Amino acid sequence: MKKSSNVNSTHKGEAEMRREAAPKDDNAYARNSNCTQNKPPHKVEVALYSILKRGPLGIAQPEAQSLYYESALHSTISDLKNNRGIDFISEPDPSTVHYFYQKPFNRYWLATDKDREKALRLLNAYRTNRGLSKVDFPSWHTDNDKAA
Repeated sequence: MKKSSNVNSTHKGEAEMRREAAPKDDNAYARNSNCTQNKPPHKVEVALYSILKRGPLGIAQPEAQSLYYESALHSTISDLKNNRGIDFISEPDPSTVHYFYQKPFNRYWLATDKDREKALRLLNAYRTNRGLSKVDFPSWHTDNDKAA
């Protein structure tokens, strides 16, 4: 069945209606000089920031979950260890046990001050790529370069 030609002539197409609805003044277009769009942070960037900020307290899965909704902290730590060369100390944390027979979550700390510097360089590289300023976190390690 063929559509009649006067049906098409009386109804406007969607594209035509959108063009008519758009404002015609100078405010209709965003100017790149007046607005900058920051990219959202990567998960590893938020993890590094949290680890560095918490310093000697370290971080465990429940804290990562509440701070930045991390559901697999062990995977992020493993990726930082294996692919980025940042070493961590991990120990079971009995304070994370809330139920009988529950296995405790591991708590993670940066192993040495050199690892803290690597993590800080990586964090600042991510921040620079997003157009943000660099951050600095003081060392919490002792003079003998062992974790505090």
